[in-house]
Amino acid sequence: MNPQTKSEAERILSVLDDMLCDLDVIAYLPNHYGSMSKDDIAQLSSAAADSSIPQLLSQHFDLERKLEIAIDPADVDQHSKSTLVVTSLLRNAGFGQDFEPQTQPADSVFRFKKIISILRGLMNNNFSTTVEEDDQKLQILRDTVSREQHASADVKALNREFMTERKLRQTEVLKKDQAIHKLMEELEEVQRKAHEDVTDYDRIAQERQLLEEQHAAQEEQELEQKVEELESQLQRLKDANQKDEGLLRADRKKKENNLSTIIHDYDKEMTQKSVEKDKLQREYEEDSAQLAKVEEELKIYEEENNKWLEDDQVKMDRLKHRAVIRLRLEDSTKTVQAFWRGFTERNNLKKRGKKGKGKSKK
Repeated sequence: MNPQTKSEAERILSVLDDMLCDLDVIAYLPNHYGSMSKDDIAQLSSAAADSSIPQLLSQHFDLERKLEIAIDPADVDQHSKSTLVVTSLLRNAGFGQDFEPQTQPADSVFRFKKIISILRGLMNNNFSTTVEEDDQKLQILRDTVSREQHASADVKALNREFMTERKLRQTEVLKKDQAIHKLMEELEEVQRKAHEDVTDYDRIAQERQLLEEQHAAQEEQELEQKVEELESQLQRLKDANQKDEGLLRADRKKKENNLSTIIHDYDKEMTQKSVEKDKLQREYEEDSAQLAKVEEELKIYEEENNKWLEDDQVKMDRLKHRAVIRLRLEDSTKTVQAFWRGFTERNNLKKRGKKGKGKSKK
């Protein structure tokens, strides 16, 4: 291939490549401008760095709508130019190539693109081969046609065998149809007998159901009588139970009142005994304090008495003082013993009172 022919071939292939790129763009163009999503328009404007793309698209779709209504040569020429400008802008922005729009592509455009791709491959193949290679391919094509002719003869022979086999199969199918017809007649006879049996069974079942319903109605009447008797018996038992319940509640209330009275008296007596016990405890503590004080005074007097032993007058005074102290001690001892006996007696009475109440509770 000489350089001029090679350059011309490359130019033709370049034109076909441009057409394929334009078809990628056109496949995603909608029928109306309003069908394009706002995201696609914004992405086109951003990718092309051109804010006039929405206006150009709107004008292009307006021309298409005008051509749909009436064909004007001036509009056709303007539409061709507009198509070239819009396609070039969209290709530069990567529409349908770098990013896939949200609109659905047109299948018809993709089918046309496939045809152009096949044409481009064939032309590239022709441009890339020599005359000798073309002769070899022509010989291969002739051999392929010859093989197809021989294959056609084999197909005809197979068709003849198929027709023969088909006649045999038709005979077998006819015999099987006759057998099926016979089986269908037997099936109809069986269905007829089954229908008669089902009719007899339904009649017997209805008669038996009628007898069972009569028997059930009689049993229902007997059960209703028994239910009435049981309800009257239950009412009598309820009345008796209510009467017994009233008596038991009255007795229980009486016992609860008695128990409340006993508990109240017991609490009152225990409160009184506690007060008496506290009073005796205080008196005992006071007597114990007085006794301790007297013992201290006695100790002091004894110490003084030891000092005055040499003096008779002192001795006499000491004896007199001792006698006085002894009298005081005796009086104090009698008082303490009287209080102690009273305290012991009261405790004994209190214990006997508790035992008596415990026995009465039992």
